[in-house]
Amino acid sequence: MSDAAHDDQRTAQDADHSTSRWLHDITSRVPSWLVVAALWVLGLGILASAVLLGLQLVSTLLVVTLPLIIAIILTTLCWPLRERLVDSGVPASLAAAIVVFGGLAVLIGIFAAIGPGFVDQIQELGPTLASGRDAVINWLETGPLGLDVGQLDDLVQRAQEAVTSGGSGSGVVGGIVSGVASVGQFLAGLALMLVLLFFLVKDGDVMVAWIGGLLSHRHRPTAAALGSRAWTALSGYVRGTALIALIDALGIGLGLLILGVPLVLPLMLLVFFGGFLPVVGAAVAGLVAVLVALADGGIVTAAFTLGVVLLVQQIEGNLLHPTIMKRAVALHPVVVLTALGAGAALAGIVGAFLSVPVAAVLAAVGNEVRLRSRHGLLATGAAADAPARPLGGPSGALPVEESNPVQAGVDPIPGESDDDRGHT
Repeated sequence: MSDAAHDDQRTAQDADHSTSRWLHDITSRVPSWLVVAALWVLGLGILASAVLLGLQLVSTLLVVTLPLIIAIILTTLCWPLRERLVDSGVPASLAAAIVVFGGLAVLIGIFAAIGPGFVDQIQELGPTLASGRDAVINWLETGPLGLDVGQLDDLVQRAQEAVTSGGSGSGVVGGIVSGVASVGQFLAGLALMLVLLFFLVKDGDVMVAWIGGLLSHRHRPTAAALGSRAWTALSGYVRGTALIALIDALGIGLGLLILGVPLVLPLMLLVFFGGFLPVVGAAVAGLVAVLVALADGGIVTAAFTLGVVLLVQQIEGNLLHPTIMKRAVALHPVVVLTALGAGAALAGIVGAFLSVPVAAVLAAVGNEVRLRSRHGLLATGAAADAPARPLGGPSGALPVEESNPVQAGVDPIPGESDDDRGHT
């Protein structure tokens, strides 16, 4: 090496050393808590940006992502029957066709049988609710409270007229065109959802195996555990919520029949679908039932109806929900309301229905990642030997009931002490 090159190298080394010493002097003057806080802010900012980008992508491609999400959720309901048929020797394609299209035919038959009477009752529901609203306003004005709500009622009517009025002939034509386009999009989305559902039910296990084959050997156990945890949370939530909503609908419907309240079938359907909107759905469905009872039978019938709704909801909250939903993820009400708001903002009422199960899956996956990180199973050297079975969840290797994973019939987790076992 020539002297000039050697001098250049020494000059570069001195510059690097000077720069590093300058950075060390600067950082040594910054409090450690501020450095940690800055790193946390940077990491959370990157994570929030990724989440917002993902939500924007989902919202932009909603015509595809929405049918896919609905198909995945419905697959959790179809999969058990599909497995039974396959275990009985039925080919996977035929089993999927029986479950998906057979279930669709059953639903169409049920709606065809109850359709005429149901439509008539639905048409009566609007005027009945209006009568119930008028009865409430009249009681507020002439009752012991003596409130003047006429001005508020005028504001509500003006808002309704502003929403429903076309304004001009071109507005009516635009509304018709928009309505036709919406119907076309709905039918296209429904067809896409059915096709996706069929293939997910038919080849779901093959797809999972194919995705696992794309991963390196080191990451397969963790991916399998996360996938199993997500599937358990989603299936448990959907089945549990459907069962609880059905029990609520039957209980409130029986109470309405005993009290002689009309429109029992539409109200039962409203209660059932309201069960998929935690916190909000139950309150809205109960309010509608009370208004119908008030319009038809007066204040006494409405009071008894309110008692039936509250009784059923108390049984649900204190008995049914803890018992049935033990296989799903328990979400805090703040998380539920936040998920409902975000889902409604992205995709309206359908997004509100889908937001909570998505939040349940994310919470389950996050909990599994936390458990594996705490036990050192995400490190490069331990990832390949990590168990493919989830650590948490109802079938995890570390259930709350067990103090030692060996007692639960599973292999001990590498690097785990006896004191750390059994805590999720």
